[in-house]
Amino acid sequence: MSVVGVFEEESIVVGDKVDIVTQTGSVHRTMIEDRFNEGPFLAGIPYAKGLYMHVEQDDDIYLVFYRDSGRYIAQMKVVALETRNEIRYMWLYQKTQAQKNQRRNAFRLPVSFDVQIYEYSSDLGQGLTLQDDAKAIALEKVSSRDISVTGIALQTKKKYVLDDAYILSLHLSNAPITARVRVPSPIEAPTLHLTATVKRCIPWRTGDTYNTGMHFIGISESISDGIARYVLNEQQRQLQRRNRYF
Repeated sequence: MSVVGVFEEESIVVGDKVDIVTQTGSVHRTMIEDRFNEGPFLAGIPYAKGLYMHVEQDDDIYLVFYRDSGRYIAQMKVVALETRNEIRYMWLYQKTQAQKNQRRNAFRLPVSFDVQIYEYSSDLGQGLTLQDDAKAIALEKVSSRDISVTGIALQTKKKYVLDDAYILSLHLSNAPITARVRVPSPIEAPTLHLTATVKRCIPWRTGDTYNTGMHFIGISESISDGIARYVLNEQQRQLQRRNRYF
């Protein structure tokens, strides 16, 4: 279910230097060379170390392009391949609107702990007093990759739709001991239930999981402050541990 908010969109244009992210998670740089009317885009097949990127017709890939306002991602389909003067090209049909992938200024804390993802429901609410509802079946149980005061990165098996909303149950008590820190109220309970929207879902390096970024929405100021303290305290602990070796 989508949560209505400010929608930021940019268009791909001829001449853009872009990154191609394949289903295996590999990243290649190329450029948009041409466009057929208002249809597919023509891009050179990336070439590096004497080899072309492996690509076939009907492959789904992600195209990343950049503007002053940020980084944008669109899902594309390879609809045709061709060779011109021994240079290989691919025609790309844009399947989804370009979505802004926010570059967060907040410090991102690399840490792994259990997260359960539930379908969004306003009845579930969010905060510290909730317990996982036995009647609510989690879509999947995943591990976090990092967290900041504004959002979280997850390694998921499912592919999630951009801008859809979910309830996340964050089990901080399952984090490694070095990531568990005492912070002032309200973040004293080991589990948080927060609403978040999908802002990124691209294949991870393994090819069978996704790097899914979610942005927290509607959280109270006290919960936000508590997460900020958690992240800041652990950042300081990590820096102290690092300084011991130098």
